[in-house]
Amino acid sequence: MVYIGMTNGFTGTVGRANGHFKRGGTLRKQFLNHKGYDLNSVDDLVLLSFPLPQKAEYNTVERSYREAVEYLVQKDLQLKRGSVNPSFDVVSWVRNSPSTGNREVIRIAQDIVYNFLNSYNTI
Repeated sequence: MVYIGMTNGFTGTVGRANGHFKRGGTLRKQFLNHKGYDLNSVDDLVLLSFPLPQKAEYNTVERSYREAVEYLVQKDLQLKRGSVNPSFDVVSWVRNSPSTGNREVIRIAQDIVYNFLNSYNTI
Protein backbone atom coordinates (compact mmCIF):
# COMPACT_ATOMS: atom_id res chain seq x y z
CA MET A 1 0.00 0.00 0.00
CA VAL A 2 1.34 3.45 -0.92
CA TYR A 3 0.16 6.72 0.56
CA ILE A 4 1.37 9.91 -1.08
CA GLY A 5 1.41 13.16 0.82
CA MET A 6 3.15 16.49 0.93
CA THR A 7 4.15 19.03 3.52
CA ASN A 8 6.00 22.27 3.97
CA GLY A 9 5.54 22.29 7.73
CA PHE A 10 8.30 23.08 10.22
CA THR A 11 8.42 19.49 11.48
CA GLY A 12 8.99 18.10 7.99
CA THR A 13 8.09 14.64 6.76
CA VAL A 14 8.27 12.89 10.12
CA GLY A 15 6.10 15.53 11.79
CA ARG A 16 3.53 15.30 9.01
CA ALA A 17 3.56 11.51 9.14
CA ASN A 18 2.86 11.73 12.87
CA GLY A 19 -0.46 13.38 12.10
CA HIS A 20 -1.39 10.57 9.75
CA PHE A 21 -0.74 7.96 12.44
CA LYS A 22 -2.84 9.63 15.14
CA ARG A 23 -6.31 8.32 15.91
CA GLY A 24 -8.43 9.58 13.04
CA GLY A 25 -5.38 10.27 10.83
CA THR A 26 -5.89 9.95 7.10
CA LEU A 27 -3.33 7.20 6.56
CA ARG A 28 -4.74 5.21 9.49
CA LYS A 29 -8.26 5.51 8.07
CA GLN A 30 -7.20 4.61 4.52
CA PHE A 31 -5.25 1.61 5.76
CA LEU A 32 -8.22 0.27 7.71
CA ASN A 33 -10.59 0.87 4.79
CA HIS A 34 -8.34 -0.90 2.26
CA LYS A 35 -6.83 -3.66 4.37
CA GLY A 36 -9.58 -4.32 6.90
CA TYR A 37 -7.30 -4.30 9.94
CA ASP A 38 -5.57 -1.68 12.08
CA LEU A 39 -2.29 -0.06 11.10
CA ASN A 40 -0.83 -1.04 14.49
CA SER A 41 -0.66 -4.62 13.22
CA VAL A 42 1.90 -3.71 10.57
CA ASP A 43 5.55 -4.48 11.20
CA ASP A 44 7.06 -3.41 7.87
CA LEU A 45 6.20 0.24 7.39
CA VAL A 46 8.64 2.24 5.25
CA LEU A 47 8.68 6.02 4.92
CA LEU A 48 10.25 7.51 1.80
CA SER A 49 10.67 11.25 1.51
CA PHE A 50 11.55 13.26 -1.59
CA PRO A 51 12.42 16.93 -1.04
CA LEU A 52 11.07 19.58 -3.35
CA PRO A 53 13.17 22.52 -4.60
CA GLN A 54 13.94 25.28 -2.11
CA LYS A 55 11.94 27.79 -4.13
CA ALA A 56 9.03 29.97 -3.04
CA GLU A 57 6.62 28.13 -5.34
CA TYR A 58 7.12 24.96 -3.28
CA ASN A 59 7.73 26.36 0.20
CA THR A 60 5.11 29.00 0.88
CA VAL A 61 1.54 28.88 2.13
CA GLU A 62 0.39 28.75 -1.50
CA ARG A 63 0.14 25.04 -2.25
CA SER A 64 -0.68 24.64 -5.95
CA TYR A 65 2.85 23.57 -6.92
CA ARG A 66 3.11 21.03 -4.09
CA GLU A 67 -0.38 19.74 -4.86
CA ALA A 68 0.52 19.46 -8.55
CA VAL A 69 3.58 17.35 -7.78
CA GLU A 70 1.56 15.20 -5.38
CA TYR A 71 -1.19 14.73 -7.97
CA LEU A 72 1.18 13.82 -10.82
CA VAL A 73 3.15 11.40 -8.64
CA GLN A 74 -0.01 9.61 -7.56
CA LYS A 75 -1.44 9.36 -11.06
CA ASP A 76 1.85 8.08 -12.50
CA LEU A 77 2.30 5.51 -9.71
CA GLN A 78 -1.23 4.26 -10.31
CA LEU A 79 -0.26 3.61 -13.92
CA LYS A 80 3.09 2.00 -13.09
CA ARG A 81 2.18 -0.06 -10.03
CA GLY A 82 1.83 -3.20 -12.12
CA SER A 83 5.42 -2.91 -13.33
CA VAL A 84 6.82 -3.93 -9.91
CA ASN A 85 6.54 -7.13 -7.95
CA PRO A 86 4.75 -7.15 -5.65
CA SER A 87 2.35 -4.58 -6.97
CA PHE A 88 0.89 -1.99 -4.62
CA ASP A 89 -2.32 -0.06 -4.11
CA VAL A 90 -2.22 3.73 -4.02
CA VAL A 91 -4.64 4.79 -1.31
CA SER A 92 -4.05 8.51 -0.83
CA TRP A 93 -6.42 11.23 -1.95
CA VAL A 94 -5.11 14.04 -4.13
CA ARG A 95 -6.64 16.92 -6.02
CA ASN A 96 -5.74 18.32 -9.39
CA SER A 97 -4.01 21.68 -9.47
CA PRO A 98 -3.67 24.48 -11.99
CA SER A 99 0.11 23.88 -11.88
CA THR A 100 0.06 20.28 -13.18
CA GLY A 101 1.02 21.49 -16.66
CA ASN A 102 4.14 23.31 -15.46
CA ARG A 103 7.27 21.74 -17.02
CA GLU A 104 9.30 21.92 -13.83
CA VAL A 105 6.48 20.33 -11.81
CA ILE A 106 6.17 17.52 -14.36
CA ARG A 107 9.94 16.87 -14.26
CA ILE A 108 10.00 16.85 -10.46
CA ALA A 109 7.06 14.42 -10.33
CA GLN A 110 8.72 12.15 -12.90
CA ASP A 111 11.96 12.18 -10.90
CA ILE A 112 10.09 11.27 -7.72
CA VAL A 113 8.29 8.39 -9.42
CA TYR A 114 11.57 7.13 -10.89
CA ASN A 115 13.34 7.30 -7.52
CA PHE A 116 10.38 5.76 -5.72
CA LEU A 117 10.23 2.78 -8.09
CA ASN A 118 13.99 2.25 -7.80
CA SER A 119 13.73 2.37 -4.01
CA TYR A 120 10.68 0.13 -4.00
CA ASN A 121 12.60 -2.57 -5.84
CA THR A 122 15.20 -2.65 -3.05
CA ILE A 123 12.81 -2.72 -0.10
